[in-house]
Amino acid sequence: MSEPFVESLPGRAVPKSFVAELETKEAIQQAVAVRGYNIERDGETVQHAYQLVVNVRGKYILGLHLSNGTWRVVFDTRDHPKLAQEGPRAAYEAVHDALYERAPSDAKIDFESTPRFWNASQ
Repeated sequence: MSEPFVESLPGRAVPKSFVAELETKEAIQQAVAVRGYNIERDGETVQHAYQLVVNVRGKYILGLHLSNGTWRVVFDTRDHPKLAQEGPRAAYEAVHDALYERAPSDAKIDFESTPRFWNASQ
């Protein structure tokens, strides 16, 4: 499914400040920079995310992954109606599992932001 705000994302990792700005959009309830790397600029460390979780206000949750300069929806809770019956925690776990599966093993990971209740699949 096409998401206009996803298509509007720049074709690169985004700074955490950009992720916070996503939450100012009326449709976005929550945006979380899940994985990324640090860039040093003028003696300051700036975190840049290549994986995001976006909660679209009261509707669904998306897992987004940057691949080859394009943000892709790798998990959309609308495609998994049973998750609605299991509750929001199950939905967040499923989104994080999908992102974890796509986290490149050779990528630089300087930070990870995942809920306390989430545990990587073994």
